[in-house]
Amino acid sequence: MTRNIKDILSKDQFVKFYPDEHRYYDLKNNRYVARSVSEVVKPNAFVNKNMEKAAERGTNIHEAIQIWSETKDTNLAFSYAKEYTKWLKNLFNYRMWNTWNIVASELRMIDRVNDIAGTLDAVLQHKDTGLLCLADFKTQDKFKKKNHRLQIGGYVSLLDQNFNNIDLFTCRVIYITPYEIKTEEYSPKECMYDYEICRTEFLKTITK
Repeated sequence: MTRNIKDILSKDQFVKFYPDEHRYYDLKNNRYVARSVSEVVKPNAFVNKNMEKAAERGTNIHEAIQIWSETKDTNLAFSYAKEYTKWLKNLFNYRMWNTWNIVASELRMIDRVNDIAGTLDAVLQHKDTGLLCLADFKTQDKFKKKNHRLQIGGYVSLLDQNFNNIDLFTCRVIYITPYEIKTEEYSPKECMYDYEICRTEFLKTITK
């Protein structure tokens, strides 16, 4: 009997995330994971007040999306979104949901070979074909296209290591703004290839 994709993409019960510290704990090995995907692809990222506000906004919206994906209760999701309800309404009304469903959200995973962890925003499944899409939600005050290839590649790599029977059709960055929703497609294989080169170079710097 064919297993349901939601059952296959079950959450790793041995991963604990501490949001205030933005650190992952590996319950299987009883220790903190050394680094996150974000640290690998942006090792010298500088955080300012605007970025802190954006991070807070992103957290609220991501939590709201997770609630909506699990319960389909829009009012409950809006309560999590707080002052960003308008942003969330734009997402919920977006035409993409006519053909795609969320089958996994906030999927925390660990690369136990390289001691790297990360949280994948969502996996989508096409309603007719069953094809899978890795989705990453980005919030912006105003839409501006950016290159997220390495970060996406990190999540593809984690997914490949933890669920190597999963075949991704595409990766999609979903930009959420107060005015509109924009999307951008990436090739899973190309993203993972670029990320693994980046990861190799990063690990060289910390072993010197």
